[in-house]
Amino acid sequence: MSKNPHPPSSTSIRWFLGAACFLAGAAMMVIEICAFRLLAPIFGNSVYTWTALIGVILVAFSAGGFMGGRLVDRFTHLRLLGWLLAGSAILTYLIPPLHQGFGEHFLTSGLIGGSIMASVFFFAIPGALLGAVSPAAVRLYSLTQKDTHVGAAAGTISMLGSLGSFVGTFLSGFVLLSHFGVRTIFLGCATLLVLLALMSFLLEKLQKKAAGALVASALTAGFIGSQAHEQPGRDVLHVEESFYHRIEVSESGVSPHKQRLLRLDSTPEGAMNPDDGSLVMDYQHYWRLPLLKDQPRIHSALFIGAGAFGMPEAVSREFPEATVDVAEIDPRVIEVGKKYFKLADHPRVQAYPGDARRFLNEHQDKKWDLIFGDAYAGVRSIPSHLVTREFFQLVADHLTPEGSFVMNAITSVQGPRSELLAGLLATLRTVFPKVEVFAVQRPRTIAQNIIILASRQDWSTLLTDRFYAEGTWQNRLVASHVTGSQLPAGGTVFTDDFNPVDRIIARSLLLE
Repeated sequence: MSKNPHPPSSTSIRWFLGAACFLAGAAMMVIEICAFRLLAPIFGNSVYTWTALIGVILVAFSAGGFMGGRLVDRFTHLRLLGWLLAGSAILTYLIPPLHQGFGEHFLTSGLIGGSIMASVFFFAIPGALLGAVSPAAVRLYSLTQKDTHVGAAAGTISMLGSLGSFVGTFLSGFVLLSHFGVRTIFLGCATLLVLLALMSFLLEKLQKKAAGALVASALTAGFIGSQAHEQPGRDVLHVEESFYHRIEVSESGVSPHKQRLLRLDSTPEGAMNPDDGSLVMDYQHYWRLPLLKDQPRIHSALFIGAGAFGMPEAVSREFPEATVDVAEIDPRVIEVGKKYFKLADHPRVQAYPGDARRFLNEHQDKKWDLIFGDAYAGVRSIPSHLVTREFFQLVADHLTPEGSFVMNAITSVQGPRSELLAGLLATLRTVFPKVEVFAVQRPRTIAQNIIILASRQDWSTLLTDRFYAEGTWQNRLVASHVTGSQLPAGGTVFTDDFNPVDRIIARSLLLE
């Protein structure tokens, strides 16, 4: 064991160790939260990505804690802390360019396996190095007091590290992601860690060469990291990072068959023909299902999830006097809709930023003839609080007596991937007496857009006994109707108390 070079009562070193643990804890949480924003455009903004990332970071942090304790028993000097901080800083600088160069390759391992492997590749080593800071700091802090207050040293360092993690969490969620790009945040965190490493070298007054090597390495890594600019594709019209998503608008084709697509993270969320606003995705036409009724008319409609605003605008075009509301959680999607998807041309379509469930609770007295649910938080990931019995009851309470609830779910009708549909049907039937299902694509064993129609009225005669001319929209929609004998049975009823929808979706993805 090397001799401890620090004065036994060095107040300045204790202050530095406390500050280093506080700031390292803050940096760790900033990196973890911003790491999700790097992974989401590849693997989706879903619970699977969060689970993979948090799990890997926790394991890395634990391994770092073990490593830091072993190292500080052999090297009881401050420069150990400096090298740990320096290593994490250099690797943090390199996260953006590594992500840009290799991120897409992990998709070959699947959404779940790929997100785990990507988290390991990008974040495990810097996470382990930062995890080693705390145990090393405990030992060094204790040595400044001749090892007479080991418990107090451990408590102080643990407290400061936890407080730093708290500050980093709140700073990321409430400030940084709202004002800075993810790459800039990573570069800022790395620079902070470099400054802490330099301070540890300078406090020893023995490491000028080490400090010089660190500065040179940091400048090199920082330059490489600063060059990691995303190169949008040729067809991309707009890219931005919002508080919730990476938003991309692209356009393909030529008139009169242009398609303008809205992509949130890794998922296409809606599209239209920019020339006339017509719908281009098959499932978007199913808002018309309530119009199968005799003398149909929509006076009011609510869309949960904006997509590209194609369906709300289609309702407004067909029923100019109708009020059409849209509950969209991301305010930036609304702004993109105004600029790229003709929302500004439809004054009767009113978009409200915020969560759909909260929107319904805040509009207790309002009722709609049509409510269309199309909210997603990533690849096939429906927000779990929007598929429970309590939520569907809230929807039913906001429908007019003749009103209908239409929902888009990505699942399959038959086979092992139909568990989600079984659960949705079981849950909806606890609230709505009549539930019908439409499969937009074929075959019915593959995951696809499944449209569910729920209401208080019986639709059977409209779906089975009425003739619709070949080529009409009525014929196309009714032809996709799935009879009750073909539907999965025995599904779980989702409630606010028990809701395994994320597990069900994850299991379905693993089958592919």
